[in-house]
Amino acid sequence: MAVTRELHRTPDRKDPRLDDALEAHRAKVSRVHRVRNAEGLVTMVDAFGFCFAFTLRTGDAPIPACFDHLSTNSEDRKWGWMWGWKDELPEQRRLYYGKLLVRKPTFVSMKMLPTFYATFGRAGEADDHLDDVRAGRLSDIARRVIDYLAQRGETQTKRMRADLGITSQEGKADYAKAVEELQRLMYVARVKAVGEGREDYNYTYDLFVRRYPETVKTAERISSSDAMTTLLRRLLELAGGVTTKQVKRLFDWDDEQTERTTARLEVKRGVARFDGTLVLPELVR
Repeated sequence: MAVTRELHRTPDRKDPRLDDALEAHRAKVSRVHRVRNAEGLVTMVDAFGFCFAFTLRTGDAPIPACFDHLSTNSEDRKWGWMWGWKDELPEQRRLYYGKLLVRKPTFVSMKMLPTFYATFGRAGEADDHLDDVRAGRLSDIARRVIDYLAQRGETQTKRMRADLGITSQEGKADYAKAVEELQRLMYVARVKAVGEGREDYNYTYDLFVRRYPETVKTAERISSSDAMTTLLRRLLELAGGVTTKQVKRLFDWDDEQTERTTARLEVKRGVARFDGTLVLPELVR
């Protein structure tokens, strides 16, 4: 149900009808897809563009989470399905999987992946990471991981840690944090799962530009501002409405990036501000 224009002219007043409109919109988005196999998961992620791989955490932007769309009441079956699909489908390059949104496991459609990469405004060159190193956005371990993969290519995480001389528990924790940050900044990508059992199970990694060269090439034609505007609009289409805090947390944007992107989308009439929330315009007409 859309909120009326009369209510839109009183942005400081919290009205339950906005909550009702958002709840109805999210329910409509959620009930479209019910997933029982890998093909269904690919179809759903392609339709959404991006979503959380598992569950929605309280406080995060309310975008779809895959567990909510699995067509079974068995928790064991849900975990069994997802544990295999999160490895198989990215290895086949049918979906992207990594800790991208809010540093949580995320699925992204291959069509939407260039848009995410384009937000960083990088050329895909071997020394792109040096600006982030100099600015303190990447740790020394993260720099070493990039340099290692540039020289050695796809490598299992256990082998890479050993070759880098990382053996202490503290070092392993710092390494894990660095790899998560490199995934979020799209310098490094998971390739495939290897090993059997908890002790041997781990991932291989490679440089993002080497794993997804077509994505990098496509991203060259998209400006970072256009990419960010596209992501914000898609977020609103999925969630109906979000706070600016949720936007910043989801995409790791600063205040200036968030405000500039929102203003660009306002010019395109792709967002409305209502009660401190960024909302789909059609929900506040």
